[in-house]
Amino acid sequence: MVLDHGRILKAAERGREAIAQFLADIVSIPSPSCGEGAVVKRIGEEMTRAGFDEVRVDGLGSIIGRIGSGKTVIAMDAHIDTVDVGNRELWSFDPHKAFVKGGKVWGRGSADQKGGMASMVFAGRMIKELCLEGDYTLLVTGTVMEEDCDGLCWQYLIEEEKIRPDVC
Repeated sequence: MVLDHGRILKAAERGREAIAQFLADIVSIPSPSCGEGAVVKRIGEEMTRAGFDEVRVDGLGSIIGRIGSGKTVIAMDAHIDTVDVGNRELWSFDPHKAFVKGGKVWGRGSADQKGGMASMVFAGRMIKELCLEGDYTLLVTGTVMEEDCDGLCWQYLIEEEKIRPDVC
């Protein structure tokens, strides 16, 4: 497959506002460890809208979006839980009311790691839109409980879901 980088860049530019809005949406949903259900739902809606071939929630509560069913399994992951905001009086804005300023999305989890999640969902959208599927399976996972139990979610994916990525 020959990639047309100009075509990919144009698709990314077309999606700029939509990805910022999606990120603002998921940042605006509080998602402490063991309380990620609402953000999982919103991510699942966006994966479905993006045309992922399968969208499901595993037994631990992580969201898994799949594109393709080829031999090589590629996994891209971001945890979708956040730590508490701490002393609310130290914030100059409501950390759970995301906003866009200067081309950046501000709010709790925007950099760690909901921004990565939004980027991966929109990468999936571009793969579908530009017909870039190949002999691979892409798994985009939004994993839970990382802030409190780092590694538990992937232990579950490997041992219970039998997911064995070739590339992460």
